[in-house]
Amino acid sequence: MSKHPTTTLLALASTFATALLASAPAEDSTYLLTSFRDNGDGLHLAYSHDAKDWTDLDTIYLTPEVGSGLMRDPHILRGPDGYYHAVWTSGWSDLGIGYAKSQDLRNWSPQRFLPLMQNLPGAKLCWAPEIYFDEKNHCYQIVWSSAIDHETKDIPEFLAYYSTTTDFETFSAPKILFNPGISNIDTTIIKQDESYYAIYKETDDQENKAYGAIRVAKAKQLRGPYQQLPTPILAGEQAEGPTVVNTGDEILVLFDYYVNHRYGARASKDWMQWAPTAYDVAVPEGQRHGSIFSVPSALAQSLLAEAASAAPAPALQGEFTADPAIRAFGDKYYIYPTSDRPYWNTKEFAVWSSPNLVDWKKENVFLDLRKDVSWANNKAWAPDCIEYKGKYYFYFCGEHNIGVAVSDSPTGPFKDALGRPLVDNEKIKTFSIDPFAFIDDDDQPYLYFGNGTPTVYRLNEDMVSFDGDPVEFPLRDFREGIAVFKRNGKYYFMWSIDDARSPDYRVGWGVSDSPYGPVVSPENEEDFIVLRQNGAAQGTAHHSIVNVPGTDRWYVAYHRHAVPGGGGYKRETCIARMEFDEDGNILPIDPMQPAFQAGDRGEPITLAK
Repeated sequence: MSKHPTTTLLALASTFATALLASAPAEDSTYLLTSFRDNGDGLHLAYSHDAKDWTDLDTIYLTPEVGSGLMRDPHILRGPDGYYHAVWTSGWSDLGIGYAKSQDLRNWSPQRFLPLMQNLPGAKLCWAPEIYFDEKNHCYQIVWSSAIDHETKDIPEFLAYYSTTTDFETFSAPKILFNPGISNIDTTIIKQDESYYAIYKETDDQENKAYGAIRVAKAKQLRGPYQQLPTPILAGEQAEGPTVVNTGDEILVLFDYYVNHRYGARASKDWMQWAPTAYDVAVPEGQRHGSIFSVPSALAQSLLAEAASAAPAPALQGEFTADPAIRAFGDKYYIYPTSDRPYWNTKEFAVWSSPNLVDWKKENVFLDLRKDVSWANNKAWAPDCIEYKGKYYFYFCGEHNIGVAVSDSPTGPFKDALGRPLVDNEKIKTFSIDPFAFIDDDDQPYLYFGNGTPTVYRLNEDMVSFDGDPVEFPLRDFREGIAVFKRNGKYYFMWSIDDARSPDYRVGWGVSDSPYGPVVSPENEEDFIVLRQNGAAQGTAHHSIVNVPGTDRWYVAYHRHAVPGGGGYKRETCIARMEFDEDGNILPIDPMQPAFQAGDRGEPITLAK
């Protein structure tokens, strides 16, 4: 069919030349990643600021209605007309694809079925469509994979085809985009400098366990001709559905390990050498073949705000944090959290401060294992900080050991006090993580810690050595995360139960007459568990406690799975009020009830004169 360029397309083509594909976003842009679940339930979106660590928005933005009623392999392009154009696989054997457009990714035009292969003899299917804007020819180009029984064996069964349009009403006859001499699917294209790179998947021979490579071909024009580059991105593995992005630092290709239900990635700076990025890339659970595109950050933030409204806002905003240690020093409150990274690969510690428990500010990163500690480089987890005789002692995890650093200020800089672990995991029964420091009324300090077996050391006055052997004591259903405080002459113990990745990660408690136990907990489960999942707030545990100085008002800082898209590796710090009954029992805490309402002044600290 003939093409009919419009005046609008001509005028805006140069402005939107970079909209052809996912390239490094401007400072005011955010990456989005499309997806579907199961067999094709609809359009899912995840967001990322670096194209590696992705967070699901937990919303279906478009439910399929055309073709066979599926939505698989969704691809979105923001065109020069200002619309987001979406195309998708509408069925396993459909001879066309689904299409809709939107200006805000929420409200979509009526869906249409585009019968791109309907008139091509022998066509069997239309899979994994993608849409690009061809600035040279001022039209949209749709690329997809089809299987056709050809009369000649010179043409493989599965190849990438393309068609062009200016109005999504009339389309050019489909043509083969590229024939590498072997069947292939899932073509995706990116432009870098003045060249186009088509990434595609060679089809698998499942019966013979011959798994096709993910390869790349290069051209000077979007329509080709393409020449295959010699080095595959990935070979000999059961992976498909590549999507590509230029982050500015590297070319990043993500792909779906469709049998193992996980994602992988390879990165390159020259299109020839490809390196794995296993620990840097994290996609939402259930992620399936999708594509990356960028949107204005204001749009991404509005989508996130809508999804996050399902639960009260976290106390620490702007990044994912967990295992918060909350303290009151002087006239401020401080939180020392774990800074969540994919698969718990955190390497540094930061501190946040607040004058009132409402308004929180990130102060600085004050300890980086890679630079400031000689015995650990990773797994910077679950710290605590305490003031003792004018010094601040920071107890922290590093590669499953516990260290201690010292500073004259609660915000650092902190210096590793020993040059070695304070608690060596190889020399202790419990898994030595989650330190918590407690100073009794007689000025005697203690260090609690452990995963599996609750353990405590009596600290010497120097706070960096121990007075005697460790003491183990039982806690009901204990997993990790001990916190201890004293009220009305009683020692209160609180701890986390279950795994941090579980939605039912929760907090139990008990009391004792001694800092070493025994600890007595309520018999009834409803009295024993004081913090537990409710509604959108899940994984609510690993907490700490702060008393408003000079009062009997108490608060807990805890983490939950991020809302939206959270889990055990992606959490956020929240604050809740903790109250007691007349007998001193801790009352249940509802994570769906915010500690403060909008406009509250919070809890400013009034220092005694």
